[in-house]
Amino acid sequence: MKKAQSSVEVALLIGFMFLVFNIFLLVIAQRMVDVQKQKDRELIEDMSSVIESEITLASGVEDGYSRTFQIPKTLKGINYSVKLINSSTMKTNYSKLVLKYVNFTKSYETVKTLPKNVDGVIYKGENNIVKKDGTVYLNT
Repeated sequence: MKKAQSSVEVALLIGFMFLVFNIFLLVIAQRMVDVQKQKDRELIEDMSSVIESEITLASGVEDGYSRTFQIPKTLKGINYSVKLINSSTMKTNYSKLVLKYVNFTKSYETVKTLPKNVDGVIYKGENNIVKKDGTVYLNT
């Protein structure tokens, strides 16, 4: 009788430990997913800040300013979209920069407010920025 009881106890102990181990792995996997999402958000935020600073710099200098800058096609393998919405389209006194990352399971968007007199289109790759007659033009 004691041998049967001890083998049942061992089986229950092994089953319990297996359950605890699986819960532990599940918690670790969820934490890794959260960390990766945060890294993806930081990449998009950083890229939007770089573009915003280029445009803000151009709007703060005198007419005749011209510069070429690069935007990567992907951010460490992450595909994203970049869109400039000018103030005349929105009928406001500011323009907007929208960067959006969409994957099968996750989506993230960041929006930056830009000065009013910004017009044009932002491309992945090479971009030309020019200030002429008080307006900043991108790739026009």
